[in-house]
Amino acid sequence: MKISLSQEQRPVLGQKMQMSMQLLQMNAMELDTHLRNLALENPLIDIKPPESGIECSLRAVPTGSRSKSKQDGDAPEFLRPAQNYESLRDSIREQIAGLRVPEMMRRELSYLSGEMDERGYLPPDCIQPSIFCSSRERYENAVKVFQSLEPAGVGARSLSECLCIQLRRKGCEDDLPYTICGGYLDRLAKGQLNHISKALGVPIRRVAEAKEIIAGLEPRPSNGFSDGEEIPYVLPDVEIIEREEGFILVTADKYLPTCTIDAYYSEMAESERLSDEEREYFREKLAQAKWAIDCVRRRRDTLVSCAEAIVRAQSRFFRDGHSPLRPLTMTALAETLGVNVSTVSRAVNGKYLLCRWGTFPFSDFFAPEIHSGNGGTSFDAISEIKTIIADENTGKPFSDRKIAEMLAQKGLKVSRRTIAKYREREMIPPASARRSGRR
Repeated sequence: MKISLSQEQRPVLGQKMQMSMQLLQMNAMELDTHLRNLALENPLIDIKPPESGIECSLRAVPTGSRSKSKQDGDAPEFLRPAQNYESLRDSIREQIAGLRVPEMMRRELSYLSGEMDERGYLPPDCIQPSIFCSSRERYENAVKVFQSLEPAGVGARSLSECLCIQLRRKGCEDDLPYTICGGYLDRLAKGQLNHISKALGVPIRRVAEAKEIIAGLEPRPSNGFSDGEEIPYVLPDVEIIEREEGFILVTADKYLPTCTIDAYYSEMAESERLSDEEREYFREKLAQAKWAIDCVRRRRDTLVSCAEAIVRAQSRFFRDGHSPLRPLTMTALAETLGVNVSTVSRAVNGKYLLCRWGTFPFSDFFAPEIHSGNGGTSFDAISEIKTIIADENTGKPFSDRKIAEMLAQKGLKVSRRTIAKYREREMIPPASARRSGRR
């Protein structure tokens, strides 16, 4: 063992570079909060109210028609949606308080409300029999009263019971859907309509009709209620406005405060009455303020450049809202902009883009090319899969392997496992569950 000296080059991120990277990967709301906090600790940073948006015309991408959803290309105001903070448990407790029942029953119902899970279900069996004086009858009576509360299905101890409660409320207790929910729900979930038809001795047409009725029921009574947490909302970082001459990009600067150098403290920093320590303090704060303002500007320029390149590459989608995306990767975008791929990744991560067709994450517009001769993407493959399944014979649906062969004939080489992954992503059931027995 010995001690020796050696020289080597190693990249080290300074404080300024770290701030630049942090600001680049912040979304609009995070940037707003960060700038306000920075202004509190740096007196040379002045925060002014939001100004008009910064526009960047993309005249190289003309549109065929003027957007009818906006007047003169004006951007709409992004308003925070109304939020409902009432939870299912709060609603149940309010209903229990209004019931005309004995006080013992009220305590039992309150106990059950505490045992209810996030779906609105009760445990399969009684947890503490002592609450009900070890009486099964009292437990069942309390559960029956609990299940009479709103919404329909609350207090169920299984999915089958939840659906049956809803059907009873509709007066369908003697109908086929109730019978299926009571004993054949697993078969129905697997698409085994033929088995149900034979077991119950009814035409498969009636089983299919019952399936549609059951599909309209609510498996989670808690849907529509708050879970107690604040509902997040999205402030788009870039808005795409369609005009006759092309697309206009408006950044979120329109809704964010403007960061500038405070003139009063800037003059104070040049005063001769300051001590060396005070002058050094102002010098550091001035350098920090200038660097922060420059980072915000470069962040905006990088974000606009990425959005501009995306609009050029996916112009067909922005025109009609349904055209499939063209192949585009972050690596290709980085090469187009002449920057590192990590810069593009930080710039688009967590950012949202607003256009006339809705609000989308930047990441939605990146579509890797699959092995094909026509430049097809995964979105093209998913679109073709949906078309094939929509036109298939429900009596003999196509398997994933058959769908892969049909896509290969159209120039889209996708493996069977990838077909299954795309199906699951789009919530399309397998062939066994799509079989209905109809020819």
